[in-house]
Amino acid sequence: MRRRRLLTAAGAAALAGCTSDSDRTLRFWAMGRESEVVAELMPGFEREHPGVRVNVEQLPWTAAHEKLLTAFAGDATPDLAQVGNTWVPEMQALGALEPLEPWLARTPALLASDYFEGIWATNAPGGQRVGLPWYVDTRLMFVRQDLLARAGI
Repeated sequence: MRRRRLLTAAGAAALAGCTSDSDRTLRFWAMGRESEVVAELMPGFEREHPGVRVNVEQLPWTAAHEKLLTAFAGDATPDLAQVGNTWVPEMQALGALEPLEPWLARTPALLASDYFEGIWATNAPGGQRVGLPWYVDTRLMFVRQDLLARAGI
């Protein structure tokens, strides 16, 4: 049985250009605060892409990984999903992610040079592009020097 694979979230732009000639409703699983923000962006996206509708389903990050794996195993994946870049190699190894090369070939405005090289690379484990970076964030650790000094560190 060939299971239905999903496109990662940023594949929406590529897919939208390919579906403008017919009506299509896409299921998009998005997580955390990003799901709230992307839901606010959909009316504008749909105006720019007549015939394409996007239903955003909001999931908590704590349940997303298991839900994605279960959906793939049950042949019930969404059309698009936000996937943490640490999950990409695992999902690709399972065959759960749709290769994006055919979609990207139809989207010449999307350029690798528009992305940071490191984040671009995380979306093509083994050399096959299965995701596009959506955003990059930086996490910082704040240190209370006074507490470290009191502890003798």
